[in-house]
Amino acid sequence: MGLADAILFARNGYQVFATYRSSKDEEKLNKLNNVHPIKMDVTNADDIQRAFQQISRIVGDNGLYAIINNAGIMYTAPFEYANEERARQMIEVNLMAPYKICQTFIPLLKKHNANNSIKARVINIASWAGYIGQPFIPFYNASKAGLIGLSESMYYDLGLLDIHVVLASPGVTRTPMLGKATVDGTDNLQALPKAGLDFYKPYLDNIKTMGEGAANSKFLPTADTLAKKLYKIVEAKKPKYKYNLALDAAFMDKIMAKIIPLSWRFAMNKRMYKLNIKTPAKVVSSMKSVQSGDNKSYAVSHS
Repeated sequence: MGLADAILFARNGYQVFATYRSSKDEEKLNKLNNVHPIKMDVTNADDIQRAFQQISRIVGDNGLYAIINNAGIMYTAPFEYANEERARQMIEVNLMAPYKICQTFIPLLKKHNANNSIKARVINIASWAGYIGQPFIPFYNASKAGLIGLSESMYYDLGLLDIHVVLASPGVTRTPMLGKATVDGTDNLQALPKAGLDFYKPYLDNIKTMGEGAANSKFLPTADTLAKKLYKIVEAKKPKYKYNLALDAAFMDKIMAKIIPLSWRFAMNKRMYKLNIKTPAKVVSSMKSVQSGDNKSYAVSHS
C-alpha cells in the first residue's frame, strides 16, 4: 500500500518522502520521479530523527503537508503460545511508530500551516481488526484498537494546532501481507510443542485456507484502489475524521461492532474460524485426566 501511495501521489505532482528499510525497496523508489527515498526503521528513534533532519533540509520553511502512517505488520499465533518479543514488535510498529513519527514531525506540519490556508493532516491507517477481536491475532487486534484510540485523542490535541487527524480503515486488501500472514501462521504452527501442534493445527489450517482464498479474491480491493481513496482524503480541504475505505471495513464498524449483539458476533466468529470443531481425542483425554484430579484451582487478580 505504501508503494502504491507513493506512485500515485508523485504522479499527481506531490513531492513524496517514501521511507524504506531494504536496498531492494530503495532501488524501486529511486526509479520514481518526485519520490525521495528515506531510509527509516519506524521502530528506531534515531532513524526517525535522522529522517526528520533530512526532510527538514529539503522542505525548509515550506514545511510538510501530510503524513500517512502506513507501516504495519501481522503476527498469527494462539494466545497460549504467543511470543512476547513478536508481540512487542507488533505494538512498536503498528501503534508506537505512528505516535513517534507524528510527534517528531509536528514542527514541519506547523510550518506548512503558517503559510497555507488548507491545513496539514495526519492519516493513520487502522483496520477493522481494531473494531472487533478475532482469534489467533491478539496483538494485531490490540495494536489496531490502540491506534484507533490514539487517533481520536490526536484528533482533539492536534486540532488545537490546526492539524487534521484522519483514521482510515482499508479493510482486507490484496497485498503481500495476506501471504505473509499465511506463511507466518504456518511457521508459528510448526514452532509449537507437540501438544500445542496437535491441538491448534485444525484451527490454524483453516485460517491458512481463508487467507489463501482472500489473497486470490477479485472482490477485495487492491492497493492501487485504496491509494486513490487516500489521495482524495489528502486533497480534501477539510477531511472527515474517519473513513472506511472498503465495504468490509464499513460493515465491521457500523454493523458488527455497533448493531449485532455480542453473543451473535461470538457465534459468527466461532463458526467462521471453525472454533467448534472437535479437538483431537488424545488432547481431550489428557486434559480430562488433569481436570479429574483433586488439585485446587486458583485465580490471580491484578490491581
